[in-house]
Amino acid sequence: MEGLRQLEALCERLYNSQDSVERAHAENTLKCFSVNIEYISQCQYILDNAMTPYALMLASSSLLKQVTEQKLALQLRLDIRNYLINYLATRGRELQPFVTASLVLLLCRLTKFGWFDDDRFRDVVKQSMNFLNQRIPAFLNRTYTGVRFLAQNSSSFILV
Repeated sequence: MEGLRQLEALCERLYNSQDSVERAHAENTLKCFSVNIEYISQCQYILDNAMTPYALMLASSSLLKQVTEQKLALQLRLDIRNYLINYLATRGRELQPFVTASLVLLLCRLTKFGWFDDDRFRDVVKQSMNFLNQRIPAFLNRTYTGVRFLAQNSSSFILV
């Protein structure tokens, strides 16, 4: 856990430091999360266990970069997609809006890139509708997240 706290402090410096040298050092130290596929599971660990929105943002943006720039195996992309759907369903209402936006963008990117690879990527629209129809106390927040996904997903397909 001490390592996670250090990572959270480094993420805080990455996103908030006014000192460009300190920010550059943090960026260089954390770069491994966005360029090495072996760090994908660590990004998921960060999402599950970190307490600061900046660490969550690092994990989300690193996964987005991995999905966009690396040729990931189909099963890995499906696993990340399933993880994100469950994550947003269970933790979405406690996230900062900028973290939610980043995770929704990641889910949309996975959907777009996997659309012709496997029919399960197409199920995400149906799953979003189920997400919207859940009648639980967090209904409004789920509705907002679901609508945001559908809107982002639609625009990502329009923008080639």
